[in-house]
Amino acid sequence: MKKILLITALVFGALTKAQEMDSDLFAVLNNSSLSVFMKSAYTTMEVTTFRASKQQGLVEEYTTTYKKGKINPDRINFTIVYTEFYLLEDRKKSLGKYELNGNYDITKYERSDFDSRNLRTYTFYHSYYYKNSVVNIERIRNKEYIGTGSVEVDTVVTLDSVIYKLDIQEKQIIQTDLAPGGAVTTYLIEGGKLISKISTLTGFAEEDKYSYDAKGQLASIETALVGEDGQRISNLTKIHYSMDGLFSEVIFQDQNGEVLEKKTFTYK
Repeated sequence: MKKILLITALVFGALTKAQEMDSDLFAVLNNSSLSVFMKSAYTTMEVTTFRASKQQGLVEEYTTTYKKGKINPDRINFTIVYTEFYLLEDRKKSLGKYELNGNYDITKYERSDFDSRNLRTYTFYHSYYYKNSVVNIERIRNKEYIGTGSVEVDTVVTLDSVIYKLDIQEKQIIQTDLAPGGAVTTYLIEGGKLISKISTLTGFAEEDKYSYDAKGQLASIETALVGEDGQRISNLTKIHYSMDGLFSEVIFQDQNGEVLEKKTFTYK
């Protein structure tokens, strides 16, 4: 029973991490919604996320606005505005930025969260280092603001780092987290495209399979969580594009085909 609850929670968490770094990216190697946007002539990308509600159907949960940096051409700034339907009721907005290198890999991510009183609660800093567009070092710094709204405001800072060993072969890359109990992830690559990614941890594995359309654009991601007992829970992400090759809509479905979440992309 515990394994069933664990897998269900993991699937749910994967679909509701609105504020996380990769929420709107749909990244495969050095390609993502941000890299496609960066290559376009547009300066603003807006992503609205809708979540399925049994009582009200699809409800607007939050909207993220991405803007290219005016001074730093490798930076994308973003603002997230949450509605009353967002799962964390005290979250009002988030502000942050991404920085990309010349290969369109994300090298830095920063996000600050504000509560319903418009007070800063957390700031997250992530730095990424790569080999063959696969992360081999990650540096993490989290800052929590204590006593916000009072005369004295303090901060608690935590530092962490993740170091991976990479085994780079012709058609696959094996990424091993060197921390005790860390995950082992295998990337299968064919024709320069990521075909599958399998991450194994104690008790379960997560499998991602990637499909592409006739233009070579990422068309779908099938994600499955598999328990030690063989129980399998999956969901499907379908990606649609505009006539000029930009992301236009992303739909998340469970293994029964029910829509769990939808994202719409607009540009200007």
